[in-house]
Amino acid sequence: MLNRRGPTRPGEKSPSYWGPPAPRCYNWFDVDLLKNAISSIKVGVEDSQSTEHERLLSAVRNIYAGILLLYKEKLRRLSPPNSDEALLKAIILPRLDADGKVIFMGRGRKTVDVQQMKERFASLGIATDWGRFDRISGVRNDLEHYYANVSEAQLRGLISDAFVLVRDFVVSQLDEDPRALLGEDAWQEMLAVSEVFEKERRECQELLESIEWASDALCRGVLSLACENCGSPLLRAGPAAAAQQDEVGLECRACGEREERESFVPRAIASALENELYLSHSDGNETPYVACPECSVEAYVIEEGRCALCGHEADHSCSSCGGNIPPEELDSSPLCGWCAHMMSKDD
Repeated sequence: MLNRRGPTRPGEKSPSYWGPPAPRCYNWFDVDLLKNAISSIKVGVEDSQSTEHERLLSAVRNIYAGILLLYKEKLRRLSPPNSDEALLKAIILPRLDADGKVIFMGRGRKTVDVQQMKERFASLGIATDWGRFDRISGVRNDLEHYYANVSEAQLRGLISDAFVLVRDFVVSQLDEDPRALLGEDAWQEMLAVSEVFEKERRECQELLESIEWASDALCRGVLSLACENCGSPLLRAGPAAAAQQDEVGLECRACGEREERESFVPRAIASALENELYLSHSDGNETPYVACPECSVEAYVIEEGRCALCGHEADHSCSSCGGNIPPEELDSSPLCGWCAHMMSKDD
């Protein structure tokens, strides 16, 4: 559904860039998901050409809505015949058909949420770039709660991400021609935005990938960072950087802000090991990183046995009892927490 920017005053004409209102439909069989998706995306493309901040915010909202509809269209197409669009529905229930066979039917009018989409895509082998999607979704959700402070550089990065998502999904999952779906004008605008931004992004990432990072986690994480000042993902190694990570600082191509290693290394480690950290909390897995016993920065990667910032390698076996030192007790290395406690009592 297309997003409105608020009501007009009595007698005031609606701005043409709002686009046509989305049709109000009450029966999912009557909804043309693909048509509505393209309408939202085209309005977003038009908004993305503006220099007005509000228009760029609207572009993110509309293209995000269009992407969700594209995803739902894929689930609709894969739903079995006469299943009431089962894969599209939030609730799927088993029932017996006339022959006594178990079939699955969609129930109600509520459709899948984002988490359900992710689960069904994974189960069905439907590919999309969830990393890009999550970046767009996070800002869009902030916008809906009226507290997002998003720069123009970050918005244009999100719009570029959205265009890449649309193009790839339409081609690879819907087997459609994006030029034919969107029309020549919208397609060319999308190409222009995406090509320029993606060229900048590739150049930045190639520079970062050329660095001899001493940590695999740091190497992965640094590619996912955005500028803390303006939110742009266009970060590159600073102009004075050598090929060794010890001398590398990051510089934002969008705003020129520079970030030193003491700041970006822990952010990169947290980004690279985000899933592992979640599993350590939810499933009781080992903590993937802790504060370094040497420099106190949260960049000590347990699997690698060293700090991604200062390179310190702590003893992981207690020098007193010979037992393994848990990650949470590395600050007492070369002793485990128990032995360190007992020795402190002896003192």
